[in-house]
Amino acid sequence: MLITAIRDYLITIGQASLQDLSRHFQVQESAMEQMLNFWLRKGIIRQIGPYQPSCQQSKCSDCFICPEGAKKIYQAVTGTDRTIPIIRLA
Repeated sequence: MLITAIRDYLITIGQASLQDLSRHFQVQESAMEQMLNFWLRKGIIRQIGPYQPSCQQSKCSDCFICPEGAKKIYQAVTGTDRTIPIIRLA
């Protein structure tokens, strides 16, 4: 199943951009985001925001070098890093 393959791929390589994941699995970025949101809610992966060590330029908020999909980086959460997300209901 594709959704488990995405999880396994991220666990294997550690982190990847939305653009890289979309290319690897040959799906549109919007569809990939929906599948990644499933794993985000489960706490299996996390999205790395701007100014994180993974950005080589450390300028994601004002950098125009990378396409938008390359700025969204997802990382596998392993072992002691894993937390249970709490969702508050309104």
